[in-house]
Amino acid sequence: MVESHEYRVEIISTGIKTGRLAAPGDGLPELDVASPPEFDGPEGVWSPEHMFVASLAACLMTTFRAIAAASGVEVLEYNGRATGRLVQADDRLYRIDRVVLRPEIVIANPDQVDKARRLLDKAERACLISRSVNSQIEMAGSIRAAQPQSLSA
Repeated sequence: MVESHEYRVEIISTGIKTGRLAAPGDGLPELDVASPPEFDGPEGVWSPEHMFVASLAACLMTTFRAIAAASGVEVLEYNGRATGRLVQADDRLYRIDRVVLRPEIVIANPDQVDKARRLLDKAERACLISRSVNSQIEMAGSIRAAQPQSLSA
């Protein structure tokens, strides 16, 4: 098990409010980033705000899938939406104060729906990204079992 690891990224400015992220040595594709349009950045480019919310959503998904697999719950589908709320505080500084995660999960076994809900709660508590931020994280997910295939006579 990993006790410690460093994640290294580089950013190169490509304009006044744009840049390109890279993770040399990790084989990741470069990613264009910019200020969001709300702060006079270009449309259609990932912003730090989007990546912040996305990292919470991705962490919940990967953590849940790992816990579910270790617990014998077969996940057929995992889709989700996440919303982060940007606010300006009294000190005029901005922060994302709340993120709502809305996973929609389909599992194979209808007898494991309650277990999967408990595992999703466990994943929310265990997600290392959620544990690393001070934003309020809320979850409003759904879990259901796949519909059995009807047999044609």
